[in-house]
Amino acid sequence: MDNIIRPTFGAPRRTEPADPRRVQVLTQRVYGEAHGCRVCLVHDEGAPEGDVYKVVVGFLTDDEVSTVAILPATPEGDTDCEIVALAILRTLGMIEARPEPPGSA
Repeated sequence: MDNIIRPTFGAPRRTEPADPRRVQVLTQRVYGEAHGCRVCLVHDEGAPEGDVYKVVVGFLTDDEVSTVAILPATPEGDTDCEIVALAILRTLGMIEARPEPPGSA
């Protein structure tokens, strides 16, 4: 996904290619589910940007997720992740609760 802002937070970017075996990512926190999606926090110490938190969103029916925010793994970054994740959940909840427009079947 190339439409994500990928800051370095002052850490030099890695120049070596990513290890394809590095696929184990542990979810640190599940913020919630809405409109068929799950919003989670992942702590990724080995990211090209350095030690970061990632807010990820994925469909409940799928194991794949998309990163929607990358923030430094600091107390401030954790707070910002909360804000981002709750905004996404609120938006998904509003979409889910919206009545169908007339004639949209």
